[in-house]
Amino acid sequence: MSATRPIIDAVQQHLQAALPHIGVDVFPERPGDYSLTHPVGVVLVGYQGSKFTRQEALGMIAQQRDVTLSLTIMGVGWHSDEGTLAILDEVRLAIVGYRPPNCQMCHLIHEQFLSEDAGAWQYELLVQTETQQVQQITQPDLPKFIQARTRREGEALEPDLKPKTNQP
Repeated sequence: MSATRPIIDAVQQHLQAALPHIGVDVFPERPGDYSLTHPVGVVLVGYQGSKFTRQEALGMIAQQRDVTLSLTIMGVGWHSDEGTLAILDEVRLAIVGYRPPNCQMCHLIHEQFLSEDAGAWQYELLVQTETQQVQQITQPDLPKFIQARTRREGEALEPDLKPKTNQP
């Protein structure tokens, strides 16, 4: 089971709900084939990578995982009220403090201009959240407890049980 994809999907759904006037998608499989078709703009949510802290001394491996997401903002126009800078501002406001499942609140790391082509502007906003990476432990296949049989003091033992003998 993936731990990363649910984070990406949750961020995508949160941004789409917070910014219904723009498109919000998961970063495409083939970025070179992607074209901006939304009339206002789009945010593409992608996974940038993770960093891990030293393991905690718990008798098993447990580490903090710092997850970095890349939000690529693409917009038509730059200065207008619906331009790329306005979208970038809205995305920042929507993502800061959002808490994906099993994570801490999102915070900003860095943003930068990527490119401009025929009036379509692109910026990248790096966002970080933290979660825990914990070792999976396989439990040994021990006999399972099935049934308890109780008796009160003075009642006879059931015929298939043997009394405990005290040995010195």
